[in-house]
Amino acid sequence: MTRLLRSSDKIDITQYLPPFLKKDPHFRAVCEACSWEHENIRNAILDALNQFFVEKATWGLSMWERVLDLHPSPEDTYEQRRKKVLVKLQGTQTSTVSFLGKVVNAYGYGYIEEHNDKYYFNIYTTSTNTEDLKQMQNTIIYYKPAHLGLNVYLGFSWNGKIQFDGKYTYGSSITKWEE
Repeated sequence: MTRLLRSSDKIDITQYLPPFLKKDPHFRAVCEACSWEHENIRNAILDALNQFFVEKATWGLSMWERVLDLHPSPEDTYEQRRKKVLVKLQGTQTSTVSFLGKVVNAYGYGYIEEHNDKYYFNIYTTSTNTEDLKQMQNTIIYYKPAHLGLNVYLGFSWNGKIQFDGKYTYGSSITKWEE
């Protein structure tokens, strides 16, 4: 009976042959070469399969980004690029604080603070990359509810810049994002 092969198992084609054939050195050398090539092909197929799943994609991320019209910066890691693709794919979701928080974290780290009684929300982010901020702005504006305003804080605790006004209070830079 043939056992199922796990993806972590190495290929050995001699397991499918009668045991006496393994004793011949020439036949064994041919089988080892064939097993090695079979293993390479199997790994290439598994790698190609991984590109269909954003969470595992590497070289296939560029195809996902092309389809979704995303433009990653050259410094982006695979993980950052995956987050951006996933955010774009999840665009049919309701624009909740949790969802918009995922958008913010796809472009850096931060959080969202709601002010529902005043019809706006604040975004606090660590992102200092202008391209990331531009992409975050486009994505947030695309998904945010139309009736809500928003402010983006690149405050002293986020980007290392302290503004002192002489009264022992600290300020931060505020950017208003509008459509």
